[in-house]
Amino acid sequence: MITRKFPKKVRKMRGRRTHGYGKVGQHRKTGQRAGRGKTTQWKKSKKSFYLKQKELGFPDPDWDMGKRGFKRPQDITRIYQINTINIKDLDQKIESYVLEKKATKTGNTYNLNLSEINIQKVLGKGEIKKVINLTVNKASQKAIEKIEAAGGKITLLSQAE
Repeated sequence: MITRKFPKKVRKMRGRRTHGYGKVGQHRKTGQRAGRGKTTQWKKSKKSFYLKQKELGFPDPDWDMGKRGFKRPQDITRIYQINTINIKDLDQKIESYVLEKKATKTGNTYNLNLSEINIQKVLGKGEIKKVINLTVNKASQKAIEKIEAAGGKITLLSQAE
């Protein structure tokens, strides 16, 4: 153990906020010099050194600055969002579509083009009681069966399901 000739400065500075270093941030660990190692120094304090190395064609790939990205796990599949509507919601909203002049009513049959109101697919959840003639890009098999069972008709713009 080393003995000291003078007492530590800390004892003398007790009660003083900055211990003689001025502003609070001036005596923090590595905040002023942009971190240790290759953290953010290349963007801040050593940027000119970094650019000089790049200019000289430094071969180390670890010298590259910026984001590196990540590799997406293979078990995660991308889900593309398409606007859908269930037939139970269609059954409830068809009257409001007629009032907004997005659908027409002839007798007790409704005619509606869903691509005009930005809906790409009809799904078969729920029950439908109204007779609706639809024009839509895609429809599930269950939705087609239920609409035709209620007396309606579906016209698909694209034949892919």
